[in-house]
Amino acid sequence: MASAQTAASPKISSAKAALTATVPSWDAVATIEDLRQIAKRRVPRTFFEYVEAGSYDELTRRANRADLDALELRQRVMADVSSRTQATTMVGQPVAMPVALAPAGLTGAVYPNGEIHAARAAEKFGVPFCLSTMSVCSIEDVAAAVQKPFWFQLYLMRDRGFTQALIERAKAARCSALVLTMDLHVEGQRTPDVHNGLGIPPKLTVANIVDIALHPRWAFGMLASKEYTFGNLKPAIENAWNLGTLAEWVKKQFDSSFDVHDLEWVRGLWPGKLIVKGVLDPQDAKMAVDAGADAVLVSNHGGRQLDARP
Repeated sequence: MASAQTAASPKISSAKAALTATVPSWDAVATIEDLRQIAKRRVPRTFFEYVEAGSYDELTRRANRADLDALELRQRVMADVSSRTQATTMVGQPVAMPVALAPAGLTGAVYPNGEIHAARAAEKFGVPFCLSTMSVCSIEDVAAAVQKPFWFQLYLMRDRGFTQALIERAKAARCSALVLTMDLHVEGQRTPDVHNGLGIPPKLTVANIVDIALHPRWAFGMLASKEYTFGNLKPAIENAWNLGTLAEWVKKQFDSSFDVHDLEWVRGLWPGKLIVKGVLDPQDAKMAVDAGADAVLVSNHGGRQLDARP
């Protein structure tokens, strides 16, 4: 399909009009839950549930929420807090607060050019943005849209040549850190994705078609997208616009054999900051640092891969 840059201008105008129609009063948005409810109304169920779902019985996803809710702050009151600041550094990078936008696949399917919007928002606020390997907008798309370097999240593909090419593209885009995901030896099953046909290969069902028809603002808005597939994967696949071909290639790329030696291989290719994502065990953390990681990201993948994890 053609990019938005080559599309006819009436098409873009219709897309912009659809996106701006009935925009809620942002002054009335007070919480993340307010934003979630807006998204639930606007986004087709297939993609909304892709974002929301955890793997298998969702034990870990529910435990994550409960554990976060149970956290309490220690409040000290006999102190002057008029000069408080949340600014700090992360892997040597100054940040406005110790938070980063984590890599999320298919962001550009939830909102047109979603990865670009997220990267710009993070840049404006002063926190890192991490682009997923499985993003819709490519590394190059995002790099052209922002002024400051961003982070890139890397999956180890069975095709190590393509993995190396992704690393080289991240270098060319001046990415300030590489986030290597190490907890995807086997893809977790998310039940809503199976029910919605968002599997490998994806299935177009009557329910999907009806759902999209019931979300015209989303459908017309997607006409403004720069990409309609996984932008980072296009160079590896001859018919990248064929979702079936693309899905089969991705399915074959999951590699259950990678280990610390592959981390060492990535370290040898990447000259910048290297963050290892998906670490939950102290021994794995030590192995990652010994292999050259600058930081570890303690993560259970949001409860979206192996379930029943801490």
